[in-house]
Amino acid sequence: MAPQAHPVLVVGAGPTGLIAALTLRHNGIPVRILEKADKPFTGSRALGTHPRTFEVYKFLGVLPDILRLGTPVPDNRIYKCPPEGTELAKELKNLGRGYPTPGMPFYNMWVLGQDVTQRVLRTHLEKHGVRVEFGTELRAFAQHADRVEAHIVKPGEGPNGAEETFTASYLVGADGARGVVRKALGLQFAGVTREDATAVLGDVRVRGVSRDHWNRWMKGNVPALSLLPRYTHDPDVFGIIAFGLDATRDYARFVEDTDAFKQYVREVTGRPEIEITEFLGLSYVKFNIRMVSEFGKGRVFIAGDAAHVHSPTGGQGMNSSIMDAFNLAWKLTLAHKNLAAPGLLASYTAERLPVIKNMLTMTTEVLDKALANKEGAWERGARFFQLDVHYRGSAITLEDDPEREGAPDPPVNVYTFGTMGRVRAGDRAPDAPHLLDLRKGSVGTLFDVLTPAKHTVLVFTQGNSAADNVLGALRAYPAAHVQSVVIMPAFASVREDAELPGAGWVLKDADRHAYEGYSVDHATTGHEAVVVVVRPDGFVGAIGRGAGSVQAYFAKILC
Repeated sequence: MAPQAHPVLVVGAGPTGLIAALTLRHNGIPVRILEKADKPFTGSRALGTHPRTFEVYKFLGVLPDILRLGTPVPDNRIYKCPPEGTELAKELKNLGRGYPTPGMPFYNMWVLGQDVTQRVLRTHLEKHGVRVEFGTELRAFAQHADRVEAHIVKPGEGPNGAEETFTASYLVGADGARGVVRKALGLQFAGVTREDATAVLGDVRVRGVSRDHWNRWMKGNVPALSLLPRYTHDPDVFGIIAFGLDATRDYARFVEDTDAFKQYVREVTGRPEIEITEFLGLSYVKFNIRMVSEFGKGRVFIAGDAAHVHSPTGGQGMNSSIMDAFNLAWKLTLAHKNLAAPGLLASYTAERLPVIKNMLTMTTEVLDKALANKEGAWERGARFFQLDVHYRGSAITLEDDPEREGAPDPPVNVYTFGTMGRVRAGDRAPDAPHLLDLRKGSVGTLFDVLTPAKHTVLVFTQGNSAADNVLGALRAYPAAHVQSVVIMPAFASVREDAELPGAGWVLKDADRHAYEGYSVDHATTGHEAVVVVVRPDGFVGAIGRGAGSVQAYFAKILC
């Protein structure tokens, strides 16, 4: 069937909406993206970028700009608050320092303000011919069997501006917790509002504080104030957070009464030389812990804060929201082109719901530890990096390899780091460096080959005949959405005339990282190839043997 004629409409131009739109454009899908605010967001919210998000940025081609502008998390200086004193209590590396491995090339959290991240994503989206329409609001929509009719209001003459009815193939609501899309779908936002935890956050110009560290003041083990340098801004600009954990204070009034906020800073730090000279933005937030029970209905889907909100403990909000968008976009691509098998779009809710549920549990546990004044409650580690988030057991994954039958069952908690064993269907696909391109003679990594526009079929084999069997089966699938990569073991001596013309790539695993990373024994790949299918979102869709496994997997994906 021909692709659907109408664009995908994305509502909301935060990181979630921008990643959805950018991924769709990488796939050649027409996109329109709206933002109710009349200008780009400014401020340092969502400062933390985790390693799995770096991988998404790598696939989308934005990583060099993110790395150029961002910085590793600075060392922490934690000071006592009066009356306990004003001296330095301790210095620590908030996350410690991790070291990359061949399979995990990014292994440290970085700092970059949400405003800068969004600017980078907008710039890349504009390279694909799409500009965010600021000051443009979705008021309502109506679903039909083959389209979505959206009522849009843009800036213009008259009390309601310029009204428009726009036809979209699908609608993605990335318009935040107070947005229109979730409410119009009638989805319940179940959960609680924590009255015992609030925060005042924003950006300020301040003098008298070091720019070389993340400066924090704590009462016991409970945080009171945080000043984090904005390295992308002027030297005196800091992101500020006042943690509203003291029930005797009215933190909400600080937003309007900035003199009172200055007095709070003097009181908490006990250091008169620290002076806020200008407020660049300030807001009061309550900690909500809420999520929906489904991430969409019909042709309308929600992602990010529109679907789930939580306390900021752990810095999971932006990162998990980006994963929502990246999971959804490749599925919408196939649906838009009328290539999606029945049930593919339903897998968006099925895969993301348990991940988000466990994320809310984890961040709430950390918040409760902080409120209970427990030691180490605000220290972070690799469990927050999202590298072990997985979709094991998803209806659209396939595991058909007898060599893996003895591997442990999927862990109950799909969000906890360190529980994974051998690579299974549904796991994050590991990288592998030092792969020799036998056609070009160049050396690269597996992540250089993966793309958000295609399934990548990794064919681990020693010989041409085993590879030809799989490559022949792949000819039945659209080349625009499926690519093949033959990976030969390190010990293979490859004849110059062994071209494998049916393969997109022919690589040699020079340092054995690919075979080890994907748990493939080179001795078992002589007569029948081991096949690993990596989805466009960088997760393993299938692991199996020969052409039959490939055909069984794509029966779940393509119609």
